[in-house]
Amino acid sequence: MASRQPTIILIGSGNVATHIAGGLEAAGCCICQVYSRDISHARRLADRLADCYAIDSLDSIDTNADLYIIASSDSAVAPLAAAMPRVKGIVVHTSGSVPMDVLAAASDHTGVLYPLQTFSRRTAVDLRRVPFFTEASDPDTLARIDRYAAMISDSLHHADSRSRTTLHIAGVLSCNFVNYLWQLSAETLAADGYKLDVVRPLIEATLAKAMEAGPFAAQTGPAIRGDIATIEKHKSLLPPDAARIYDILSQAIIKAHQK
Repeated sequence: MASRQPTIILIGSGNVATHIAGGLEAAGCCICQVYSRDISHARRLADRLADCYAIDSLDSIDTNADLYIIASSDSAVAPLAAAMPRVKGIVVHTSGSVPMDVLAAASDHTGVLYPLQTFSRRTAVDLRRVPFFTEASDPDTLARIDRYAAMISDSLHHADSRSRTTLHIAGVLSCNFVNYLWQLSAETLAADGYKLDVVRPLIEATLAKAMEAGPFAAQTGPAIRGDIATIEKHKSLLPPDAARIYDILSQAIIKAHQK
């Protein structure tokens, strides 16, 4: 006899919810409901899934599902968990910086299913390569959450709230901050009529070197050479905010590589 299809309810309809829903459905799960305060947002995701319908009231949540995934902004996780009906299934959130215990009001079986990745609705992501970090209220619940994670990812790890905060900080530094530096680079290039594509080979080579040799050994540029004249020239050509960032990073590199 075929095993029963796991039933899942998504509380949230944004980028993380969209990608996780698609992955779990492709793995054989049934996404039964999608909740959003804005019913049009819930419908947008529900319409992409089989046998799924949209809701905009937490009172309408089916309390008999196997797994409830709160995929929302960090600040919304606790209020959503407090407002949803108490359920027998597992309730997890997908946040890197929210402790698991904020879910206690929703179920006796709670946990975390945190993907260390940046998601955009229109950009495809290979979930099998995305590291997922899990935590749970008890060993049996952890094993069950791990099984869901293994359905969509080949990179599964355990992390408590403190460790997830460390991971989240590393994610901000290596993704969000670096992306902003690319924005500054794009603006600088655009002033002379160039596109960001001209530094793409440089970006790719820098990442490859950092992964192979480590960021410290891979560091190059005027700061590590102590080329103050070039640093000052560059700062003079940048807008004030960008010049401050350039100076702070240059001084940090100089300090880090002092003998």
